[in-house]
Order: sequence, then C-alpha cells, then structure tokens
Amino acid sequence: MRVYIAGALSSRENTARSPSTIVVDYLANVSKMCRIASEVRKMGHYPFVPALDLLLGVINGDWDEEDYRDVGMAFLEVCDAVLVISDSYGVSREVERAKTLGIPVYYDIGNLS
Repeated sequence: MRVYIAGALSSRENTARSPSTIVVDYLANVSKMCRIASEVRKMGHYPFVPALDLLLGVINGDWDEEDYRDVGMAFLEVCDAVLVISDSYGVSREVERAKTLGIPVYYDIGNLS
C-alpha cells in the first residue's frame, strides 16, 4: 500500500521565533516523518514523505510554498492511504483532499495493517 505521511513541518503558533529555531523545528519534524516512514516500510508498505521534496526546490532555488504543496498533493492523489502524524493547516488540507478522493485517513500507524 502507498502511504502518504502527513505531518506538520513548522509551527505558526509563535511567529516571533528566530530563523534558527524555525530550521531546527523543521528538521526535527522531517526527522520524525522519516522515522515513521521507516516503520511503515517495515510493515511492507511504500511510504511517501512530502517534506523531502525540499531538496528539489533547493537545487534551483525557484520553488515557492505553493510549488511544494502542488507536488505533495499530486502524490497524495495516487496514494492508497494517508497517515497523519501531527496536525497543521497543511495537514488539514491534505486530509480534506484525501477524504474528497475516498482515500482512507489513519491517525494510528497500527491501523495500517
């Protein structure tokens, strides 16, 4: 099963955070997504971590936030399930799209079996 890993990349709750704090939080969130993706893979599924497309945008430096969302949504649309590991505005959009497409949304990795 192709599993889209949906999780917050940053927190917009405190906009007064320093750029270094934002980067550290982002990397911690991506790390969490990758650890969960590894568990999903060990279960015999095929995880997709949309946060990793950051590298694609960095190569030329010409992607904006909407470019990342567009790529993620395109992959979400061909996944068999969405696994939500944390909440955010972006995650709520992903969940809404999955439900519109009839893609099951899980909030517990144990339910993927």
